Amino acid sequence: MATILEALTLALDLHLAGRFGEAQELYTRILDAEPEQPDALHYLGVLAGQVGRGEFGLTLIDKALALRPEAADIHANRANLLRGLDRLGEAEAGYRRALALRPDFAEAWTDRAFARHSRGDAAAVDAAAELLERALRIEPTLEPAREKLTDLLHARGRLRLESGKVTPALADLIRAAALDPRDADIAFLLGNALFAAGLRADSVIAFRNALALAPDFLSAALNLGIALAATNRAAAALAPLRHAVRIDPAHPAPRDTLALALRALGRGEEADALAQPQPAPPQPTPAPKPPSPRRPRRPR
Repeated sequence: MATILEALTLALDLHLAGRFGEAQELYTRILDAEPEQPDALHYLGVLAGQVGRGEFGLTLIDKALALRPEAADIHANRANLLRGLDRLGEAEAGYRRALALRPDFAEAWTDRAFARHSRGDAAAVDAAAELLERALRIEPTLEPAREKLTDLLHARGRLRLESGKVTPALADLIRAAALDPRDADIAFLLGNALFAAGLRADSVIAFRNALALAPDFLSAALNLGIALAATNRAAAALAPLRHAVRIDPAHPAPRDTLALALRALGRGEEADALAQPQPAPPQPTPAPKPPSPRRPRRPR
């Protein structure tokens, strides 16, 4: 016969694999054998919250806490249940208790950041970002914290840039680009912030990176051409501007910008040719629609 520890290990493996019904059955059998087994109470409470039975989960976790009041992970998971029930003030108190018991608990700092951000007020993003930075200082590879912080900084950087707050936008986007160097939109926005800050040569690097990540990124190609021209590299600007025209031949901005660059180089005839009407590309003939069925099909 399996020991309680062996049964708990198997139940937790099933739980983490998403096999909730089997895990619940095994947790219940453990509690039938040992009604005050704190780990089984704790994990079954977590599972209850995951299947929409948060209030029942709180009852189980409160029993576990009565047995292990100094367990930081139980306090943190109780706070997660409260967050799921939209009891954010109580959740915040729970996270604080967990972190007082274990200050290096990176997952709890992350969960607290998620709870803080869900309040939706203007200060929520700033507070959540600070909490996530703290989590990453403790555990730099913690993916939920990294992903959430990247998203927050990306969105905040965009808003700050659009409202003319260039310096704070630049700080957000530099950090976001360091967290996710493969995101073309972050690289593009960083290029815009660098250009707005007067760092034109640095903006060229950012725009090149955005275009390398997304070769059909029209705005990145266009802004790369503009940044190159602004750094007295009009000849080098032609290639990305021609690429922008190829991406969308009907868009006027790449064509007009390319024409300006050509004129700056004394190539007026080529610039004039860009002003000529361009033939519309041929449109494919749409395929005939299949006949509608006579009666609705039963869903499978």
